[in-house]
Amino acid sequence: LELQQQQQQQTVQLENTDARVLLGKCINIMLAIVTVILVCVSTAAKFTAPLLRSRLHLALTCVGVSLLALLWKNWEHMQCALE
Repeated sequence: LELQQQQQQQTVQLENTDARVLLGKCINIMLAIVTVILVCVSTAAKFTAPLLRSRLHLALTCVGVSLLALLWKNWEHMQCALE
């Protein structure tokens, strides 16, 4: 009976160790994903910051984005007109 209890305790200890290792790996994966997301956001912020420094930059950026959107939407019509 004592031997059986010792085996059960060893099994429970092994399961706890495996669960801790798995939890540690999951936390590491989640941290890596969050790090990648933060790098992407930081990069996007660095690219957009100079475009939004003053009112003139902001206005020109809005005009540029609007023109790009119009070109994208009407690209097929423009190709037909050029042909």
